[in-house]
Amino acid sequence: MDHRDYFSDLARQPGNTALAELFKLTERPDIISFAGGFPGPDMFLPEEAAEVTRQLLVEEPYTVLGYSPTPGFSALREFLAERQSRLGMPAAAGEILVTSGSLQGLDILGRVFLNRGDRIIVEAPTYLGALSTFASYDVRIDSVPVDTEGLDTARLAALLEQLRRQDALPKLLYTVPTFQNPSGQTMSHRRRQKLLDLAGRYGFLIIEDNAYGELRFAGEEVPTLKALDTDERVIYLGTFSKILSPGIRIGWIHTAGEIIERAVLVRQAMDQCSNSLGQLLALEFGRRGLIEKQISKTVHLLGERARLTLDLLAREFPTGTTWTEPEGGFYTWVSLPPAVDTGRLLSHCIEKARVAYVAGAAFYAGKGGNNQMRLCYSQPSLDDIARGIPRLARALTTLF
Repeated sequence: MDHRDYFSDLARQPGNTALAELFKLTERPDIISFAGGFPGPDMFLPEEAAEVTRQLLVEEPYTVLGYSPTPGFSALREFLAERQSRLGMPAAAGEILVTSGSLQGLDILGRVFLNRGDRIIVEAPTYLGALSTFASYDVRIDSVPVDTEGLDTARLAALLEQLRRQDALPKLLYTVPTFQNPSGQTMSHRRRQKLLDLAGRYGFLIIEDNAYGELRFAGEEVPTLKALDTDERVIYLGTFSKILSPGIRIGWIHTAGEIIERAVLVRQAMDQCSNSLGQLLALEFGRRGLIEKQISKTVHLLGERARLTLDLLAREFPTGTTWTEPEGGFYTWVSLPPAVDTGRLLSHCIEKARVAYVAGAAFYAGKGGNNQMRLCYSQPSLDDIARGIPRLARALTTLF
């Protein structure tokens, strides 16, 4: 039988398979992958994780093996509230919802706020997982470019004024303001203040996705939007995926208590709760200072890998190519000459050069990015970077 006859309208949509495809590449040992946005294997603390896990299973076996409350274990929520406060974002436990990764947090917020036909604004380019999530709500998506100072707030202001005249202002704006995925750029302090001013003037909420914000290896710290917010317009998404472990699937939402209450009701109809072992592992890592230890280790490794990647791009890539120079996070964003189609060239680079990247078009809500690519330097070793960037450069040079 043809099961497609039973599919919903959502399931019939073609969708973007880029996220699933890049995860497949992690299972191919013959490929040097600059595609997946994953921590390198040497960034983890496996011995400490094994010790903590053994202790939890011995001392709290029924808690580890059972369900947690839908909002998350109270002790973890209290820890996260204290940690957020320490990072300049005052929080109480009732303002924290533990999620199965920050992407689930984004999905929950979509269900809390978005109706069919609502309008949202994203960056161009932006995180492809967010684009896939928003697409499932049948909403109108407008994009604003990112440059060396992050989201272009002048372009945003012009768009908002146009939408105001059309009585079509957005309900939400989604941003990754610090070490953005995919560009690696960071929104300047000046633009952060301007964005908050625009949110107040035009009446929209901001979702701040801060997956990479603690992974700075150069430059000066910039306050989060949540830290600068005085009007409760910023909804903060955090995750342990980049600073502890993506495998534990633990993130969190930090926002006003009345939003958390609605989000908990939505969460009950999804997966009910996050996994107990992951929550307790994160909590114990935090109590022992191991999260900060891993962040320090990760930042050092990222700095080494980013510097080598950028040096090799300058040495090996063809004339007419440009790239971003991030001060933290996992990514650099490469722009090739306009005639180059990185999507068309990807399969050749994988099969012939044994090197992978993510083609730029996947990161745009509309058209754009055909000549661009995201390179992730966090996962490959220094040796793999030293071999992979020249191989990629040679493969590209022979094709255009």
